[in-house]
Amino acid sequence: MQFDRLVNERYSVRKFTEEPVSDEEIQKILDSIYVAPSGQNKQPLRVWTIRSKDRLEGVKRITKYHYNAPLTIAICAVPEEGWVRKSDGSNHSVVDAAAATMQAWLMAEDIGLGAVWVSDFDTNLQDEIFPEMKGTELVAMLQIGHISPESKPLGWHSKKRDRSEMFFEL
Repeated sequence: MQFDRLVNERYSVRKFTEEPVSDEEIQKILDSIYVAPSGQNKQPLRVWTIRSKDRLEGVKRITKYHYNAPLTIAICAVPEEGWVRKSDGSNHSVVDAAAATMQAWLMAEDIGLGAVWVSDFDTNLQDEIFPEMKGTELVAMLQIGHISPESKPLGWHSKKRDRSEMFFEL
């Protein structure tokens, strides 16, 4: 898909079919995360693919925003490994995880899948259900799957701020 079309037509998919995401499709998404930009190329990330029925039930326990997607990709930041801006000590590991998440989302869309970025989850329960993620900061649970024919963008998707409130020239 052409990039301008991809970014303009992408939306948060909240309705998926039951068709599983193939190993090849997952690998393409993971490859896009692998080459995502990060501060000083430190790649302070840990990424988990979750697709087994019992582990997807765990996803459902920590967030109501699972949308019954057949695949969750959990993208976590590792603050101790992130680039830190010297002037103010700002750690950019979460920024790097966000860039990786967006890159994964765009790849999913590019290969014909739908996705939605979920950040509303119970972080305390997360450590209990997914102890493998302990010591990381879960930035996104990208819910991914084949788009249901009934899927459509929510009403607020096309509502945008006035450009004069967002863009400025110095």
